[in-house]
Amino acid sequence: MSAVDIALPRIEKEEGFEPQKYIDTEGRATIGYGFQIDAGITQNAALALLQAQLQDIDARLQPFPWYSSLDAVRQSVCIDIAFNAGISGLLRFPKMIAALAVKDWESAADQCAVTNPELASRYHELSQILLSGDP
Repeated sequence: MSAVDIALPRIEKEEGFEPQKYIDTEGRATIGYGFQIDAGITQNAALALLQAQLQDIDARLQPFPWYSSLDAVRQSVCIDIAFNAGISGLLRFPKMIAALAVKDWESAADQCAVTNPELASRYHELSQILLSGDP
């Protein structure tokens, strides 16, 4: 067992978990298990957080039969949309979801579009992934 494995449960208990931003005893903006927001985050930590968030989204989508029946590449598009817009945002694409449920990739791709010009390119790329099945 490593030093990190030993320290983790102790620090987890000592710090306690706060899912929302709070001000610590030193007056610093903090979140989670005592992570100081103004201190920034390393790329490694941010990547671990991103992976955990994407795994959580996947787990929350698995109960939907239309999602669980998809191949991993097309599931990844749903995860991408849910990460960007929230699961409720993904569910605002009912025509795309209906097309995914019957594996009508062309219709699903057509329905994977947004009016926001800042996101249009991203969603166009996602529509091409739905159409081709290539990541």
